[in-house]
Amino acid sequence: MIGEYIPFARHLMAAAVFSFVLGLYILIYYRTSRGIVGALLMFTSTEWMVGHALELQSTDVITMAFWDKMQLPAILILPTIWFIYVLYHTNHEKWLTYRIWALLSVMPITTLFLAITNETHQLVWKNFTLNSDGPFLYLNETNGIWFEIYVVYAFALVICGILPLIHTFQSHYLYRRQTGALLIGIAITALSSVMSVTGLNPLPYLDLIPFALTVTNLTVAVSLFRFRLGDLVPMAREAIVESMSDSIIVLDSRNRIVDLNPSAHFLIGGPSLRVVGKQVDEVWSEWSSTIEPISNEEGKEIVLDSNGVKHIYDVDISPLIDWQNVAIGKVIVLRDITDRKRGEQVKASLREKEVLLREIHHRVKNNLQIIISLLSLQSQYVKDQKYEEMIKESQNRIRTMSLIHEKLYQSENLENIDFHEYIRTLVQDMAQSYGAQKKGIALKLDVEDISVGIDAAIPCGLILNELVSNSLIHAFPDRKGDILVLLHSHGDCIELAVSDNGIGLPEGLDFRTTTSLGLHLVTILAEDQLDGEISLDRKGGTTFRIKFRKKST
Repeated sequence: MIGEYIPFARHLMAAAVFSFVLGLYILIYYRTSRGIVGALLMFTSTEWMVGHALELQSTDVITMAFWDKMQLPAILILPTIWFIYVLYHTNHEKWLTYRIWALLSVMPITTLFLAITNETHQLVWKNFTLNSDGPFLYLNETNGIWFEIYVVYAFALVICGILPLIHTFQSHYLYRRQTGALLIGIAITALSSVMSVTGLNPLPYLDLIPFALTVTNLTVAVSLFRFRLGDLVPMAREAIVESMSDSIIVLDSRNRIVDLNPSAHFLIGGPSLRVVGKQVDEVWSEWSSTIEPISNEEGKEIVLDSNGVKHIYDVDISPLIDWQNVAIGKVIVLRDITDRKRGEQVKASLREKEVLLREIHHRVKNNLQIIISLLSLQSQYVKDQKYEEMIKESQNRIRTMSLIHEKLYQSENLENIDFHEYIRTLVQDMAQSYGAQKKGIALKLDVEDISVGIDAAIPCGLILNELVSNSLIHAFPDRKGDILVLLHSHGDCIELAVSDNGIGLPEGLDFRTTTSLGLHLVTILAEDQLDGEISLDRKGGTTFRIKFRKKST
């Protein structure tokens, strides 16, 4: 009789080796939480198969009972591992809280403890006997009440794992083959378990479950090697595709909608419209009129009406290839680029306005230069030195404004002007114009890097022109001296000062009421144009100090 059942044992041992190698493969190449659980599934099946194979090869009741008991760890662990694996496959691993882990551990640990102490209560096994009714000796096992309870628990756990698989199979076309393979595998094992428990086993001398696990592991292997189960899981679809703002539609080879995300559902007709399984042109008129004609073009942009509002979409249509490299459908991705297009239009408009504004500054500067040239020509015909000086003052004022427009034209930022550089250039030009070096007058700068808008730059420039020119002309009659230009920032205020160590203003002169056009202009510019304050310090020469607040541009 021994020779008759050795082939069954050999088949189980071969299946055990296959399961063990498969588990190692998963563990090495799919080192994720899901992959580790899958590997444990293979290793647990291996332990069950090896235990039953050795039980079949035994010839006495004690040895058979020993190897039968050695299969218990796999019997206790396998349903739990299967349930956990399904949760990972269907993107429900968030359910695996510490409390759930603890609950899933209670039944296996309790049953294992009762099995170890079975001799005192016989709640797991009552007795073992040999049966010779079949083609060979096999073990008859009488189970205790607790083992029967555990069997019910194990069936409930397997069913709880099958339900989310069925939902995934029905809901997600892209994963139907992957999930279907797992359903076939567990269905075979579940059927063999039912037959063994209910006494409907046509081969009572064989435990069908280890043999069914061989088929289950084979379906997992087919899924891994043919459908690449570990490469793309429903978790990616649920967590990423479902939450994407892009509209994604999956069509089969007959242009029937097999899957779409909520964004696409809303685009086609709102969430209440049932579209899965229908021809895309039946439920979405835009398909045949707008999208299908450009399916072979690259860089496609279309305009669609969404709830009465026109939106611009970037369209990408890609073929859907199965594991045999056969096109089974297509994936359409529509990205709403309306805001981007509007932004591009605004940027283009701003660039045009910037070019126009730059050209305006350039032309204003050129026109002011023409006026300066005309005044220069006019001065050649003026014989009275008084009027010649007036023309020169006007030229300097116009040159001050022209320089601002020149700096803005050369600047990358048309809103603000680098006032440090502007003051340096202006003072150098004025020193050269009035021959400061020949007179022994030194112009010094204490200027911070401050940028101001054109509304403040022009008044400040004119103020500098008036005050510096006054110092150059009147402060140092037949003597050397220094002129200091200061520009500092104090919080939200700017301080502009021009001081010299010359002879100073006459004691009775009030710069606010003087008939001097230059000083009167300085007062108006400081108080009216800049909304600032102007003060005069007569100690050690003359110091005019203007303070004003920064203006937002």
